[in-house]
Formats: sequence, structure tokens, C-alpha cells
Amino acid sequence: RDEGPPREIQDVRDNSKDGEYWEAMTRIIPPRKLKLWDALGAALLEYHKVLTRRSELFSEATALQRQNS
Repeated sequence: RDEGPPREIQDVRDNSKDGEYWEAMTRIIPPRKLKLWDALGAALLEYHKVLTRRSELFSEATALQRQNS
């Protein structure tokens, strides 16, 4: 077996356009759509609060019905 010096593998990659690529990725979703998603997220949080409160009131009502029986 003839073993010479280890071969070096050079992984040369052109990264000159990486900054351009990642900058473009920050604009992939249009601002109007982001604004819409933000509004929907806020509305869903409010809806969750309403449902949570309804659940609490339902539990209270059930407890009161049991007491009255």
C-alpha cells in the first residue's frame, strides 16, 4: 500500500451574492400581507380572550346551578 500525503479537498464557493440573496429574503412577503397577518393575529388573540372568559362564566353558571339544586 502506497500512502502519500493526505489530499486536501477545497470546497470553494462563490459567496459574493449571499448578502444580496438574504436581503431579498427580507422582502419575500409583501408589506400589505404582513399587515394583514398582524391584524389577524391580534383579532385571534382577542377572540381567544372572549372564549376563555365565556368558558369561565360557563363554569361559574354550572357551579351556581349545582348549588341551587
